[in-house]
Amino acid sequence: MTVRCIDISHHQDFPDFDLVRESGVIAMIHKATEGSSYVDKNRARNITEAMRAGISCCTYHWLSPGSSPTEQMEFYLETVNPVHGERMVIDYEQDGCVLEDLREAVSVLKADPRNLKVTVYSGHLLKEQLGTVCDEYLAESTDLWLAHYTGGEPTWSSATYPEWKLWQYTDEGSVPGIHTDVDLDEFNGSDDELLDWITPSIEKILPRVEVDIRIDIPDGIEVSILVNGVELACLR
Repeated sequence: MTVRCIDISHHQDFPDFDLVRESGVIAMIHKATEGSSYVDKNRARNITEAMRAGISCCTYHWLSPGSSPTEQMEFYLETVNPVHGERMVIDYEQDGCVLEDLREAVSVLKADPRNLKVTVYSGHLLKEQLGTVCDEYLAESTDLWLAHYTGGEPTWSSATYPEWKLWQYTDEGSVPGIHTDVDLDEFNGSDDELLDWITPSIEKILPRVEVDIRIDIPDGIEVSILVNGVELACLR
């Protein structure tokens, strides 16, 4: 089966995204933040390079117990600075997190005026906490990215989510251009539907603009390159 979607973090370093795209990958989800202070330093460069290679991207936040979900989501929003209609993922898997934390985190993203699309990533934690009960708020406000490593059919909290949108079926995958194990994901739909799911709404309306800027930098001068407030490189 051709891998169409992957998710990565700094653990995969800086992949060769031309090779990744040539292998068939068309979508990628990258870790952005964790808790209320950690930023994945590889995200900006990796997403820029992935998009240049023709891979559509979005990001996720690892929700941590012990600190305010509202503060964590505000930190995530400030770090990513999403565009209108961007998909944002809450990684809900750490022991100590409770459903009230998840609902609060979702409510912050849904209240953002940019009409964000919200997905919950989880495996056994969410399934065990929801059981057979339908959580109407989560059902109406989010969809499910399921984590379940099995050789058979996956199981999930189907009372809340009648179907999963994305299924992370292994964390030991192999993709050309990435020199470590990588998470592989299956989308519940066609390639076109996957791209529609992961692409910000505004990109479906506005044409994509590529800008090539060349600057001669004298020796000894330090230059920081930022795009929309995100540092892509620091040259010395």
